Amino acid sequence: MEKAKYSELINTLKPVKLPEAFPRFFEDWDGRGHMVTEEEMMILLGRYDLSKERVLDLKENLKKLWENDLIVEYIKFLTYCQCDRRYDYYVEGDRIFDLEGVGEIGDKVTFFMCLSCVFHAKKELERRNIPFELYEDIPHRMLRVQMDKFAKTGRYDIFDLQWKSNFYSLAIYLFDRFLFVPCKMDDPYTFYRRGAEVVGIPDAGLSVDTEGQIILQDEDETGKGQYEEEGSVVKNGYYYGAFRKDRKEDFVTTKSETEDEITGYRLSPCGYITKEVITLKRSEWKQIAKKGSWMLGFHIPEGEGYEPKRVRSSMLLAWDFFKKYYPEVDFKGFWSSSWLYDGRLSLLLPEDSRIVRVQRQLYNYSGGWNGEMLYHELYGDRETPLSEVPQNSSLQRNVKKYFEEGKKFAEPGMVYFPEELAKDYNDMIYITEEDLEKQRQLFERVGLKGVGE
Repeated sequence: MEKAKYSELINTLKPVKLPEAFPRFFEDWDGRGHMVTEEEMMILLGRYDLSKERVLDLKENLKKLWENDLIVEYIKFLTYCQCDRRYDYYVEGDRIFDLEGVGEIGDKVTFFMCLSCVFHAKKELERRNIPFELYEDIPHRMLRVQMDKFAKTGRYDIFDLQWKSNFYSLAIYLFDRFLFVPCKMDDPYTFYRRGAEVVGIPDAGLSVDTEGQIILQDEDETGKGQYEEEGSVVKNGYYYGAFRKDRKEDFVTTKSETEDEITGYRLSPCGYITKEVITLKRSEWKQIAKKGSWMLGFHIPEGEGYEPKRVRSSMLLAWDFFKKYYPEVDFKGFWSSSWLYDGRLSLLLPEDSRIVRVQRQLYNYSGGWNGEMLYHELYGDRETPLSEVPQNSSLQRNVKKYFEEGKKFAEPGMVYFPEELAKDYNDMIYITEEDLEKQRQLFERVGLKGVGE
């Protein structure tokens, strides 16, 4: 069948929100992709306890999609983009692939696209000779929750598609305790190495507050609608996690480069931008990563085992796997963002706690992100008022007191490089005792203390 024109596809189907790169991809698209069949769907979903009514609903909606040639072409194009081209556009933000121009069936397109991706992505993994057992359960890490919701409600919507698409397109892998997925570093830092020493320098023009945290340009939208409701303050996780609206700029970063030197502000591996201006000689320092570099995204599932030894063993397995099966990708190291990397937690935890010990293994940095994630992960629900949150652990109790004192947390990012994989995970890797002392002095200057101090 001849490929439709992109304008016809868009004007007829009316997708809700597509990435800007899609028109260019469509011009290059040769028809590769996949539309899930009824037989494939039932193989994939057969393990779930669905009623006859729910199974019939699935089959009838899939049949409706197959009856519309333009929708079938659209879904095949989406699977091509999600599986073959996904890393060319994934950083563009939220995407909604459902359709507004074809009636009720349009709000089920994203769901069936995800099922289609599983089978299209499998072909590429077979071509690379990746063992089936490494990815056979990957889509079900999301499908289990999705199908439980579907069984109870009959709803097809998929929340947080940008994250979950990693699983449906078989791009993410579990090694020992942690998950890893190829990604591009999208943060404004460049990292350099001299022997065992690594240093990060921020891009020019970043607005930084008194705690060394980036102030994002669109921050006026942060926490919007969470501060007041019918004239009264709403004290939920969004409220406590969001940066203050009156947060003031302390300085703006600069960076200059010559043929021989790079000069800029030093990024502390404790997770903030310092006011220390440093100069690196190009003859001594080698650039090892920058914005846009390929990294292995490090994700932390719930459960036990968050400790330096398991972090290291998982990274070693992941690094060997991706270097073997994706030799064409020049991975520079590991990347992640999490509330667990916030240096403020060291004020509330003992030095030998697993959270602090893992932090000391990483090169942490400010991403400018709020601490809302901490509230959700620590207490299970961002909507629960602080007065009602669980108090089962010392960290839960200390964080509650910290919030009651009006203090905030952040969600830092981190990088970790392969040269460190052979080092002792019981020692600090990038952070020095001097860095810890300077962090202590910073906390003291801005009035951050441990609970009860």
